[in-house]
Amino acid sequence: MKTEPKKDPRVIRTRRLLQDAFITLMEERDLEQITVQDIVDRATIKRATFYLHFKDKHELLNCIVDQVLKELNSVVNVKWEMMIESKFTSDKPHPLFVGIFHHIAEHYHLYRAMLVTNRVPCFTAGLSAVLHEFVTYGINHTEPDDQNLTAKREVIIKFVESAILEVIIWWVEQQMPYDEIDMAEQILNLSLKGPYIINPVSRYS
Repeated sequence: MKTEPKKDPRVIRTRRLLQDAFITLMEERDLEQITVQDIVDRATIKRATFYLHFKDKHELLNCIVDQVLKELNSVVNVKWEMMIESKFTSDKPHPLFVGIFHHIAEHYHLYRAMLVTNRVPCFTAGLSAVLHEFVTYGINHTEPDDQNLTAKREVIIKFVESAILEVIIWWVEQQMPYDEIDMAEQILNLSLKGPYIINPVSRYS
């Protein structure tokens, strides 16, 4: 089996400095206002060094997006068979669901830069794709029979994934007012039971 060559620690450090500098700048201002010079000044490295690693800021952005989405996918794409004891139908949120919010909390500044200060289309689309996979599995696992659903399966999946995405954006924008487990529990309850403990329409029937 081939082993990947070790990366030069200096290269890793330089790329990390550039990524961190770019994310910090994106938290502060619009993406289009940020120049390569801004990035290297914030990272305290030479401009020529930047071009040894990236051809422009968009390549740097794509590198950051690819990396964080790959990490998030690794949270979701563990073997579901190993999680049988944690049912989606239980009162507690699935550990993988909590893991999504934990990942967001760990990378708060990145998510804020990509979803709040800027709404980066490729990042938003990638995050939606991860949520789509998670929601699809959850709904199919919880209720495989279409006859027991209140709408078409594809509509429900799109509705839930879109709602979760917007709640995530709100959570980040509000500086995470509820902890990761609380958020996962609240969204689980909304997804399975809706917003009401007692259907308000029944009061008037």
